[in-house]
Amino acid sequence: MSTLNLLERKTVLVTGATGFIGAHLVRRLSQNPAIHLVLLTRKPMVESRDGITCIAAALDQLTKKTWQAAGIEKIDVVLHLAAFIPKSNDAINAVEQVYRDNLLGTRSLLESLPTPPQRIVFASTIDVYAALPDGVALSESSPIEPASLYGASKLFCEQLIRTYARQQDCNYAILRYGHIFGSGEAAYKKLIPQTIQRLLQGKAPILYGDGSAERDFLYVEDAVEATLRAATSEIQQISPLNIVRGESSSIRSIIETLIQLTEFSGTIQYLADKPVGNSLRFDSSKMQDILGKWKLISLEEGLKNEVEYFRNLIP
Repeated sequence: MSTLNLLERKTVLVTGATGFIGAHLVRRLSQNPAIHLVLLTRKPMVESRDGITCIAAALDQLTKKTWQAAGIEKIDVVLHLAAFIPKSNDAINAVEQVYRDNLLGTRSLLESLPTPPQRIVFASTIDVYAALPDGVALSESSPIEPASLYGASKLFCEQLIRTYARQQDCNYAILRYGHIFGSGEAAYKKLIPQTIQRLLQGKAPILYGDGSAERDFLYVEDAVEATLRAATSEIQQISPLNIVRGESSSIRSIIETLIQLTEFSGTIQYLADKPVGNSLRFDSSKMQDILGKWKLISLEEGLKNEVEYFRNLIP
């Protein structure tokens, strides 16, 4: 039975419904009209299908009256993706936003729920881990030592979810998302979206050092699949679980693929005086053991999809 079928006749709350991963998740859930979706966003959104309730409210302002006013008497599954997520390294220690959206927001969400849900899925991050030596694969047993307020806030919220679930006797899953890419990440100052935008503008891609450092990228639709599998798993407590591909590619090879996909005729601009950076590798064995295996979308196919997404943004 598919994950969507397992959620039929359930009320599923998605916070951060218009965010990068949230929008893809909502699109997938909307394929089954028997699921009652409750979409929580900071700004009002338009949704025409029956069975979808849209609520515009800030996380830290949620109360039980929020759900009562919308006619929501119970929520079976909470998919909590809403958070302050830094779009660049300059924002990883933004005190006000991290405290308001992540700490107060998660607390207010849990305290406001009309009844304890059957399951909570919490979107955490690999930023909770300590930096590892170059090339050492990161796993769920790797040392914990967040280097930013953002990472620290997610780690605190993980424990908040566990405590609430234990007190209210509900199931939960803590998912630590790795490097997710795909359509919808235009606002993020990351390697893939910035490189694509430069290439489509006819500008040379920029590469630090020789580009030999490796990165592990998981396509957003596979992150959605993992989220839905965690939401419908028979395992009562999934904590924590890294959501990663488990295969790394050099930054140079990724940029070379993007050059081919965009048909850019120029060459890479190498900045030899810039640090190459450490290679990042992730162990996905626990994810596969708990959520099962499925055919992941290839890196090249995912990059092709994102290039087309950016092409469609061009007037």
